[in-house]
Amino acid sequence: MSERRGGTPIGLAPGAPDEAAGQDAAKYGTSNPVVQRLLGRWMEEIHEILGPVSGVVVDIGVGEALALERMIPGGHPAVGLEYRLDKARAATERLDWLAPVCGDAGMLPFPDRCADLVTCIEILEHLPTYRPAVAELARITRGRCVVSVPWEPWFRLGNLGRGKNVGRFGNDPEHVQAFTPKKLVKALRRGFRDVELHPCFPWLIAECRGPKRP
Repeated sequence: MSERRGGTPIGLAPGAPDEAAGQDAAKYGTSNPVVQRLLGRWMEEIHEILGPVSGVVVDIGVGEALALERMIPGGHPAVGLEYRLDKARAATERLDWLAPVCGDAGMLPFPDRCADLVTCIEILEHLPTYRPAVAELARITRGRCVVSVPWEPWFRLGNLGRGKNVGRFGNDPEHVQAFTPKKLVKALRRGFRDVELHPCFPWLIAECRGPKRP
């Protein structure tokens, strides 16, 4: 897949660590039965939305590939973009069908209309600005783009209910954007003509088609 130059680099949220391998494993390996059930239902819903996977697949913000592994449990050759090198290495060790690429969500090193399926799971809420990322998602999509973010304020209220991040009113330290259903649809319609929302408490999942071209 040849590189494309341009876009607007975004970087990490202020205060976010440069290395965070193990962060995803701790989340998906939680011993809390309620969180386990919610995570399982969320991943199953995304898996059902994706349906049979074919063609070129690009996952933006692959992390340690725990979400990708659950979304496509049968495996399918995919390219995974990750900002942090340590997480990209962990993803490679987990999935032998993944080709990792280090890069920025606002400046994707991929050509226009290169992907039949683009996924972007729990990334937009971490970005100091999400508009360049939405524009880049639309630019590389030729088929569908599936995006998921925490559903606010329910996500942080859920954290408060289990005593997590109490001093921050339940908000995760790296979450610098908060999406309601209306805000997520509005944000994604900047890049896509058709946005179908699938609420899955306490997350929102959006299936996007018809990328807009500059």
